[in-house]
Amino acid sequence: MGYDEYLFSCLLKEYDEDFASLPYDEQFDNLPRLYKEFEKSPFNEREESLYACIERYLLDKEANQNDEMDLDDDELDYII
Repeated sequence: MGYDEYLFSCLLKEYDEDFASLPYDEQFDNLPRLYKEFEKSPFNEREESLYACIERYLLDKEANQNDEMDLDDDELDYII
């Protein structure tokens, strides 16, 4: 694991309680896949610091999860 992946894992634990609550071996096993998702995302711009890119990615991911949780039953019926 290099510095980029390490930084990503540290920030991920701050923004994702589910990930942070996983046993360390499961975090380590899942990290490469999660980091690749970030690398392929439009947030991986490198025109700003790696820290800022990762932070924006995680904030967006968190916001999208909250939006999905805010749907009421009628909206869920429509989606399904």
